[in-house]
Amino acid sequence: MDWFTAGAMVTTRAVHFVATAITAGSIIFRIAIANALLRSDKAAAASFRTATLWVASLGLATATISGAIWLLLQATSMSGMPFREAMTSDVLSTVIGETQFGQVTIIRLALAIVLTVCLVCDRMAIAQWLGLGAALGLAASIAWTGHAGSTLGAAGYLHLAADALHLIAAAAWIGGLVSLIPFLTVARRSESPSLTHDAAERFSTLGIVSVATLLLTGIVNATILVGSPRGLIVTDYGRLLLLKLGLFAAMFAFAAINRLSLTPRLACSGKEQQSIVLRKLTRNTAIEIALGLGILAIVGMLGIMHPAVHFG
Repeated sequence: MDWFTAGAMVTTRAVHFVATAITAGSIIFRIAIANALLRSDKAAAASFRTATLWVASLGLATATISGAIWLLLQATSMSGMPFREAMTSDVLSTVIGETQFGQVTIIRLALAIVLTVCLVCDRMAIAQWLGLGAALGLAASIAWTGHAGSTLGAAGYLHLAADALHLIAAAAWIGGLVSLIPFLTVARRSESPSLTHDAAERFSTLGIVSVATLLLTGIVNATILVGSPRGLIVTDYGRLLLLKLGLFAAMFAFAAINRLSLTPRLACSGKEQQSIVLRKLTRNTAIEIALGLGILAIVGMLGIMHPAVHFG
C-alpha cells in the first residue's frame, strides 16, 4: 500500500468510525435517556426528536459514503494495483463476493438501509426499536473488518466478541455525548428544573457502564494484539495505543468531573448558578467529544498497522 492510499485509508476509516459512532450513539441516547425524560413534555420531545433525527441521518449518510470509499480503497490494497486500474468490475466483484471484508460490507449496507427506513418511519415505536438494533449491528459489525476478523481459533471468537462490545460501548459514550449537547439546550428551555440534572445523571450512568465495558474489552484486545508490556513501548503500534489510552484517561477525567462535581450541583443550585453549571457541563462535554474524536482517529490508524504481538 503506497503512502497516498494508506493516508486515504486512515482518513476514511476514521471518518467512518466517527460517523457510525455518532449515528448509533444518538439512537442509544434517545432510547435509553431522552424518551423517558421527555415523555411528559411534548414540545421538548418534538424539538429534541428533530435535532436527533438530523444528527442520526447526517451520521448515517456520512457512514454510508465513507463505507463505499473504504471498499474502493480496500479493493486497491487487495489487488496491489493503482487506484484507477483497480476500479474494474472484475476486481470489485471479487472483493465483494470472495472476501470477508466485502461480505461484511454488504451486510452493513443492508443494516444501513434498514436504519434509513426506520428513521423515515421514526414516529412508530417498532421503528425506533428496530432502528436501535440496526444501529448496534452497524457499530458492532466493524469488528469483522479489522484485526479481530482475522484472529484464528477460539481466540478469534473472543476477540470478535470483545471488539464488537468495545465498538458499541464507544458509540454509546462518544456518540451519546453528541446528543447530550442538544438535549441540554432543549432542557434549558424547558420549565422542568430537574430535567437537566436527570439527563446528566442518566448519561453518567450510561457512561460508567460504557467505560467499564471499554476497559474490560480493551484489556482483552490489548492482550491479543500487543501480547506483553514490552510491546507497548518498543513498537509503533504499542506507542500509538498508549496515546489512545492517554486520551481515554483525559476523557474519563472530564466525565468524572461532570458526574461527581457538576451534576450534583444542578439539583441544589439556584437558577443563576444552574446556568453557570450548565455552561461548564456543556463545555466539558464538548471537550470530551473532541477527545473521543481523537481516539477514533487513532483507531483508524491502528487498524492498518501490524499488531505489536507480531514483533514479539
